[in-house]
Amino acid sequence: MDEAGARVSGAAAGARPSQRGRVRLAVAVHVLVLAATIARQRNWLYRRVELGAVMEDLGTGDPQRIGPYTLRARLGQGGMGRVFLGRSPSGRAVAVKVVHEHLARQSDFRRRFAQEVTAIRAVSGAFTAPLVGAGPEDDPPWLATVYVAGPSLAEAVAEAGPFPLASLWPLAAGLAEGLQDIHSARVVHRDLKPANVLLAADGPRVIDFGIARALDGASLTPDSVVIGTPGFMSPEQIDASELGPSSDVFTLGAVLAFAATGQSPFGEGPPLAMLHRIVHGDARLDGVPEPLRGLVAACLAKEPADRPTPAEVLRLVTESWRPPEQRPTEPFWPTPVTLLLPRHRLPHSDPQPAGEVPPTREELTLRYTRVRQNERDLDPTAAARQMEQLAIDQARVLGPDHPDTIQSRHMHAFYLDIADKPAEAAPLMAAVVTDRRRILGPDHEETLRSEQLHALFLGKSGEYAEAARLLAQNARDRARVLGPDHRSTLWSRHLHADFVHAAGDHTEAARLMAGVVADLTRVLGADHSATRSSRHVLETYLGTEDSPTAARQRTS
Repeated sequence: MDEAGARVSGAAAGARPSQRGRVRLAVAVHVLVLAATIARQRNWLYRRVELGAVMEDLGTGDPQRIGPYTLRARLGQGGMGRVFLGRSPSGRAVAVKVVHEHLARQSDFRRRFAQEVTAIRAVSGAFTAPLVGAGPEDDPPWLATVYVAGPSLAEAVAEAGPFPLASLWPLAAGLAEGLQDIHSARVVHRDLKPANVLLAADGPRVIDFGIARALDGASLTPDSVVIGTPGFMSPEQIDASELGPSSDVFTLGAVLAFAATGQSPFGEGPPLAMLHRIVHGDARLDGVPEPLRGLVAACLAKEPADRPTPAEVLRLVTESWRPPEQRPTEPFWPTPVTLLLPRHRLPHSDPQPAGEVPPTREELTLRYTRVRQNERDLDPTAAARQMEQLAIDQARVLGPDHPDTIQSRHMHAFYLDIADKPAEAAPLMAAVVTDRRRILGPDHEETLRSEQLHALFLGKSGEYAEAARLLAQNARDRARVLGPDHRSTLWSRHLHADFVHAAGDHTEAARLMAGVVADLTRVLGADHSATRSSRHVLETYLGTEDSPTAARQRTS
């Protein structure tokens, strides 16, 4: 076993906590607790910085121009300054960070800011947002980086949930390669966290590298936010030791654990408790899938010397994961994350990215019609893939909340189920349900239809009890909105009984199905195919049939 592999194995078995810097830890905790308290009092600002925000129009107090860049919109605000969408004279989109006034008045801050700007000019790479301009001597100081059209990792996980393993590998590879490029320029990021990882259509981008150092020793005002994020700091950062590249590797491990589980590996709660767990406790990695868990554990080793380098991380990732062929028709991220990308696209008055010609509405409609008309001849997996890409294109052209976009997402999940992939279809349909409730309302027929299919997919995935619970609610809602004798109401009741039976309550299932048979007989007649089908299932429950049909087959 080589050295990097040994680190992974050793970290997976657990590492002894460091005992350094208790006095410095107490001082750092005091500052962080104070800053976190202030930030919580301004929770709207803290949440906006961490989760990202849709572009806003410029306010009355916002500058119209910084350096050579015309400002177009406000992107957000952080501890160092405000961030704007800018446009260069040639039309290039950039993110312009303008330093807060109270920091710009501090000569020590301006000196460190100028030094860091000089250092990070040398950083370039496929997975970073390079510096394209800066005015460290201007009033106020500013810097500009390439604009990345995508959500932060924090926003993506908050809205779409934890990432599957298939997306964690390319995330890990991209971030490791980005850190390699940053460290090769002799820069340490110092603040790698989910809010500083942006997800472009073709991979992650690391932003704000090196700039956090300019805040060292700066006087904070009550309007400041936390310098460093407690859940994403290294032990040496907490005890004020000298920081090297291995500090970024520790926070890389924390970021990957967050992407896999939706939370910091050191939990939530007061900063004091979180910082103590980082220095003295074990990371909670139960939700991180193997074999990535061992790599994450190695990154989170307490001692810097025990962590792999970014190059070793990249090599270990590629030993378990092989990058797929990059084809324009295949999205880089899971569909729920890809559908967030249109929120961050440039305003309509800005030029389209080079080489990109968006499809017309007519072309999008024709693509949907062709899939539906040819669905009997198409392989369902191919149909699902076409609907997935169609939904992405519709979100870009029509908007993520357009009815056509959501309908294509609905059909994407539907075709996945037809392809015998209900476990993949269920979370996609759950996202459709959430959006249809928000846009159309809980009582809209399309919302009720998506809810019914979501429950069905869960049941076919083996989650019988949850499927039964959701179908019981769906049947009640349909009875209230459409009437108790509506065909779709009776079908939800049929499915409810079926999954109650699959969950093991055979007596209750027989009682429920008997009620369905009675109402179908009254509404449709005893010889109707739906009545006969439910009666056949009831006879199976009662043991009067020689060949019972499994719930999975019955509900296909």
